[in-house]
This record gives sequence, structure tokens and C-alpha cells, in this order.
Amino acid sequence: MNELIVDTFSIHYTTSKTADCQVMLDDHTYIENKTLPRYFICETKLTFFEFYQADCPELQETDYHLSKKFQQIVDRFPHTNQEKVTLNDKTSYNMNGVPIYITAKDYILGKSQPNKYPAFNKKLETVQSLTPITEEELSSDVRYKRKRLFLDGTYGARELLEAAQQKHVKTIQNKLEYINELYSFASYRYAAMIQFLPEYGIKTYDQFHEAYGKYVYSFTITKNGKTIPLLWPDYLYHKPENHLEFGLLSNTDQSRYQLFDHWETGESITIEILADGFEDVRFDSHLKQQMAFSPQLSKVEYNQDEMICLSIDPGVIKELRKQTALFELFKTKKTAENAYLLEYELLEDQLRLSSKQFEKLGRYQLKITSDSYGQLLFLFTIKQEGSVQE
Repeated sequence: MNELIVDTFSIHYTTSKTADCQVMLDDHTYIENKTLPRYFICETKLTFFEFYQADCPELQETDYHLSKKFQQIVDRFPHTNQEKVTLNDKTSYNMNGVPIYITAKDYILGKSQPNKYPAFNKKLETVQSLTPITEEELSSDVRYKRKRLFLDGTYGARELLEAAQQKHVKTIQNKLEYINELYSFASYRYAAMIQFLPEYGIKTYDQFHEAYGKYVYSFTITKNGKTIPLLWPDYLYHKPENHLEFGLLSNTDQSRYQLFDHWETGESITIEILADGFEDVRFDSHLKQQMAFSPQLSKVEYNQDEMICLSIDPGVIKELRKQTALFELFKTKKTAENAYLLEYELLEDQLRLSSKQFEKLGRYQLKITSDSYGQLLFLFTIKQEGSVQE
């Protein structure tokens, strides 16, 4: 007869039925008749592949590797929750202190048959403070949601094991808003922002960082039942901004982004953000009509005597021709002018503007807001011929 001991809990087991061990767990494991813990709890470190595998089963471990460009960005803007998210050799991330649980039956089977469940036992080597939780001790588990470690060594999706555990986190969903959904913006196919509602007075980077940002450790977007895990810097916040922003790259062969190569008008998406000590945040939205091709400025810098050319879907051109879309020019981030008052020419799939009408040099934003195609934003600079913009 063998014995397993975990903290204050112990149990005897045998490989065949005996007088002392008559309760069968499987054909090769019998235990004594005693009350088992509700489950065992602990924390562990997971790779991003392990953390997201239950939600993103189609992705491979290599899909979580950081590109060289991302590595350069991370050097400049490291993740702001480095207690939770750490780099592994600069090429991928680990998730630290992940709360997990193991059912009592799985634990006994896994430990009593290590040759049958090698992956399970390998994962047990990295857990911290394995603790049995009985029915009477449920209130002592003060963590929010936990992932289950299965006998095959994989982890399940995060679960709220007891309804009362909801009270252990701060509410924040009703303080945040999902804004500025952009289509085909810069190098992104789809992008948006999350920020505090104006009444909460979160106006600076430091205020956002302390109120929420530094606790964020996970950002996902789900479309058509499939979930895309975003890596920092797919999502990030940086000085002097007071919001979290994200974007899905276009023109890339990386598997994580291919779900947004095509979509149907009105298709629903769900954004989910996880942050230590806070309830899960979730926003739902619906995608606008996809354009026939990604709009493109002929250049990003123009001399004052050059023509600004924007190639864009004929459907958008029709809305501009009818002036049913909102058409704005921003000389600063906060000051908008009616762009319909500019001198421009509309061709079948092109908008043309003379740069001569822009009296001041500098950066400009051209914004089209369409009921059908969503919000489109284009950045360009007017400079003196021969000058170099910093």
C-alpha cells in the first residue's frame, strides 16, 4: 500500500482492490474510502503557448515568437506588467504566477502512475505551494479564475470555480469605453482604443498606468469563434497617451493575423482584457463592410507643390461624392475642419488634393467616417522642398 501526502492531506492507494482500498479510480488505482479535497490549487509559470492553448488550439508555439521588429519595439517600450509577463530569451513571453487547479482524482491518478502521465508530472515540477481545498475551505481561495491542469499536461480555459470568488476583484468594466475603431490604418487592418470614460478624469499616462494599465497582462480578440492572442506590442500604451491601443497587422503571413484577412459585414468580434486584481473586461463590436482593397496614400511626405493622391475603394468615393460620409482635416489632434471645403478631385477609385492649399507646413490627418466602411484615418506631412522631417 502506497501513500500520497500533500500539505495536510494524505491518502493510501493500491494497484488492486484491497480491504483498506476499495474505491476504484481506474482499473489500476484503488484508494481508501475517505473524503477527498474539492481540488488542489497552486500557481505556476506558463509560456504564452501554454496559457492560450485552450482558447487558441489552432496556433503553434512558433506563432508566439516575437518578430525582430517587435523585439526592437519591446526594447523601447517594455511590457508594463513585468511581474506577470516576462521575456524568454527576447523571442517569446512567459506568464508568471498563473493560478491553476487540479482535481483530486487527476492528482492521485497522475502521481500514482507517473509512467502513464509523464507530461502531467513534468508540469507538477514547476508548481508553487500546492494546497488542498476542502468544501469547508472554499472561502480561503482568494484568487479570481483558475486554469485546470489536465492529466495530459495541458491547461484548460480560465474558470471561476466559485461564484463568491467574483468579489475578490475590482469592478472596472463600466468605467472603460471602446473607441476609435479604425480600418486599414497605417500598417494595421483593424485597430482601436480602450480608455476611461471622461468622468473619471484619467487624462495622463501616469494616471492610466496607476489606475489600470500596469495590471494588464492579456489581450485577445475573438472573431467567428476563433480567438487571436495579441502580444505586446500588438497592444500597448506609451507616454504621453492615456489609453490602451491595439492593432492587427496587415500584409503579413503570420498565422495570428490571418483571421482578419477577410470578414463579413456586421460580423461580431469580442475584445477581452485581463488585468491582475480586476474583473475581466469585455467589449463586443461589429465589423463594417470590408473595402475591395486597402486604401493607400501615394506618399507620406509631400512638397507644397505636389498632388496628394489617395487610392481608395469606389464605394467610399461614392459617399464622398454624395457627401454622406463625414470628411475632416485635422491640423492638430483636437481641431477638425470640414474637408469638403478643400479643393479636391474625385476619380473612380482615387481622391486627389493639391498640397498648395495647405498654408502651414507640418503633419496633417485626413479622416473619413463612413456608415458603411467605418472610420478611416490617413497621416501625411507637408514640407518644404529639400527639407527633412524629423
